[in-house]
Amino acid sequence: MSALRVLTTLFVLAAALALPSVSASAQLTAGAADLRPTDRVLGAQDADLLVIEYASFACPHCAHFQTEVWPMIRSEFVDTGRVRYSVRPMLTSPPQIAGAGVILSECVPDDRYFDAIDLLFHEQASIFQTARDGGDVLGVYNRIAAATGGSAESLLACFQDPAANEQVNALAMQAAEDGINSTPSFIIAGDLLSIGHPGDGEAEHDHAAAGPTVFLHGGEPLLINGETVPGRFDQDSFRRIILHFLDVSSSAD
Repeated sequence: MSALRVLTTLFVLAAALALPSVSASAQLTAGAADLRPTDRVLGAQDADLLVIEYASFACPHCAHFQTEVWPMIRSEFVDTGRVRYSVRPMLTSPPQIAGAGVILSECVPDDRYFDAIDLLFHEQASIFQTARDGGDVLGVYNRIAAATGGSAESLLACFQDPAANEQVNALAMQAAEDGINSTPSFIIAGDLLSIGHPGDGEAEHDHAAAGPTVFLHGGEPLLINGETVPGRFDQDSFRRIILHFLDVSSSAD
């Protein structure tokens, strides 16, 4: 049985809630910046800064961030005890691919969760190409599961479990309730960090004349040493941003 055939029977509500995998203006709702009992977290409990990432396993920008930026964040900030990091999966189109990643990551042993996330993003291009070619997508997922402590049998059971489908739908609804409308998005220092233009979402905003995108924090341009930060998902930008908020946290103490 192919993965797409299995997954086509799932995510009916999730398909309607799938969101764009591009950055856009959003307003964070109350409580979204707080860790929840269901959040998976890396890093020291007493870290100076909490970062929450909203990501979709079907989002190419998220895959780029995972492969190109996350290793730096983990080695320089998470593993050194300065940052606590959580990933909240959500859905973008195609929801079958995004939802399959959610289920797989929850199906492997708890201590391999972040390993599964990493492999899913590293294998994203292969998953898409295999699906386009009509190939064995389930085989790709089985390989990821096996590499992170799971098995083909347990993964198929997870895919066919109605409770797993309900969890995917719940994640989609929770992200919408949190005010997240694109991936990847980040909550850092208690507010939403995204890429866009000042005034995005306003009726009179002239998007075409707005110029290059920048990082927004709480809907306003993020200023570091009086300058905006160009909207790029790269190591230098995120190193500057994290160091900035660590400095702010240190100053507040």
